[in-house]
Amino acid sequence: MKPIIHTTTSPSFFLGIDVGKKDLFCHIIGPDQAYSERFDNSPAGIKLLIKWLQKLAKLAHFSVCLEQTGHYGDSIADALYKLQIGSLHLVNPHRIKAYGMQKLRRNKSDTADAKLIARFLSAEHTDLRPWKPQSSAQKRITKLSRHADSLTQDAARLKTRLSAEPEKTVATSLKRTIEFLKKEIRATRKEIITTIKSDASILGNFKLLLTIPGIGTIAAQTVIAELPNLPEFEDARQLAAWAGLTPSHFQSGTSGKTQTPITKIGSVHLRRGLFMPAMTARMNNPLLKAFGDRLKENGKKPKQIIIAIMRKLLHQIYGILKSGQPYNPEKRGYVGA
Repeated sequence: MKPIIHTTTSPSFFLGIDVGKKDLFCHIIGPDQAYSERFDNSPAGIKLLIKWLQKLAKLAHFSVCLEQTGHYGDSIADALYKLQIGSLHLVNPHRIKAYGMQKLRRNKSDTADAKLIARFLSAEHTDLRPWKPQSSAQKRITKLSRHADSLTQDAARLKTRLSAEPEKTVATSLKRTIEFLKKEIRATRKEIITTIKSDASILGNFKLLLTIPGIGTIAAQTVIAELPNLPEFEDARQLAAWAGLTPSHFQSGTSGKTQTPITKIGSVHLRRGLFMPAMTARMNNPLLKAFGDRLKENGKKPKQIIIAIMRKLLHQIYGILKSGQPYNPEKRGYVGA
């Protein structure tokens, strides 16, 4: 199969699509006028959407934006990419929401959302990264990893209930359900490993991740599942920003007290997957242990330290995967740092 090459033609039409389970609300900002339409989120509806676009202009003249929310937009994104649309962008919804707040947005509806996405795209398209679909192996790993994560959270909730359940019959039922979930988690993790081994490139990255102190098998699976295409990022800081692990600075009043929480605008799955590895790296990763000790001496709180270590751990991940070299504490974690 030949690789799909997307045109670099400057877009004349900006299409915002608000994706729902059953609907695709579309709004186009054209050079002369705007257009709005609704289609079913189904194979037939997507075909009608594409015909609608083709009546207006060549697909190469369109720039398209969808919010990065769940799997409901997968079909339309894949279809547009295969047809070599001018450019296609999947954007974090928090970014579009922030743009709407900046513009003092007042209305909230599916049609209004599509218009907002189109306006955002028209204003910001030069700063957006084009979207590319995952490989079949990568897509399968992502779905399996998120399923395993969901099962793990379900099991944890049931364990909490079990610890406070006085009724024996209910407790017995909870135990059976927890054991069932554990079995499903093991089976899902096994499938993830099998899929990783089926792709030489993914397997190579997986082995590199395991060389980082603090990154175990499950954490490496999560990183493989959630990391985007690294060449899209110029440096590790851009990746940390994408993951929502960069500080957001706030200062209020005249007291001089400041707060610097993280932005939380990126991948919640990746952040959750890095939390426990950061706890381990705080003790076992030489570079990050020293980094954490310095933060502690500077008066940082334990949670602040762990979040900072999560960010630095992601920097190490970026460097190691980009260089293709294993962790080396003598070279700041990776060759070429």
